[in-house]
Amino acid sequence: MNDLRTVDELEQTLKTADAELLQPARLAEILSAGRRRRRTRLALVVSGTAAAVVAVSVGISALTGGAGERAADTPVAQQPPKQMSDLARRALAEIPGAVQVSSWQVLLPAPVGAKTAFPEQRVPADHLEAGPIDIGTHSYTGVTAYRQNAFPAWLRDGVSDYEHAQGDESGYPVGSTDMGIIVDAGPQRLGCMTSLEEWGDPAEGCFPAMLSGADGDLSYDWGMGTDDFLHPGKDLELFHTATYVAGTAQTVWIGGTYGTDVASVDLVTTDGTTVSATVAAGTLVPGNTMFWGTVDGELAKAVTRDAEGHVLEDHVVKACATPVDCEVR
Repeated sequence: MNDLRTVDELEQTLKTADAELLQPARLAEILSAGRRRRRTRLALVVSGTAAAVVAVSVGISALTGGAGERAADTPVAQQPPKQMSDLARRALAEIPGAVQVSSWQVLLPAPVGAKTAFPEQRVPADHLEAGPIDIGTHSYTGVTAYRQNAFPAWLRDGVSDYEHAQGDESGYPVGSTDMGIIVDAGPQRLGCMTSLEEWGDPAEGCFPAMLSGADGDLSYDWGMGTDDFLHPGKDLELFHTATYVAGTAQTVWIGGTYGTDVASVDLVTTDGTTVSATVAAGTLVPGNTMFWGTVDGELAKAVTRDAEGHVLEDHVVKACATPVDCEVR
């Protein structure tokens, strides 16, 4: 499928596509198809490479929004619940290996041998130029991202009922974690890969992406960056993903900036705590710097310094209100 760059083109494609492709379970990429996933191309969106779905109208704005645009149709991020749902409590009590990770969230292990309902995007060895590197992240998804019999019927039906209740005439979420039941789909690692042939219009060189699976059997999960990412004269960009360690929720922050002058990066939280990030200057993405670190609490800024300790950039984390805006900080 060709790369579609306008709302009109995407709307026309969705109107004329096979009915099967327009089922919620076939639009899996759209929820998180914000700016950091612009490299995925529409072909990935339609095939559904990640386990999270949202209404078609929301997906259009999320996919096509440019670096300076806001996705007006994307729902405003809601405050998380403070208490665990009855269904989450039952999952904690009855699903082997379930762990409570916050006041309202339960983490479940992925069923052994279970497959998700969404096709994976395989990354051949000749498309991986560097990595993948373990940066302490896992892939997390929801119960309904898996095939029908992967979880007990009471659990799948309960989550499905909740997801349907969140939808409207445009669609409903599938594979969501909004009700506090999260499935650990396994480790995710950071690599630098080249565009897959099926995406069309390949980008030059390799780009940073999160990959899952074992060496030799890797799958593409998501790419990162606006159209300005890693370009000269542009600000660094930050991306974040949840991780759950020893029963607590933390955040792994990943950043990147043009050039290789960065020798150290401090991740500074809102309470003043500083975490020294791991820095890969020119070794992961040729000619550019990537960095990452695990943070407790809210990140306030990232400060990059050169080898002599001079500040190169004091990047304040921008405020955001929608899932799309919050993906690139």
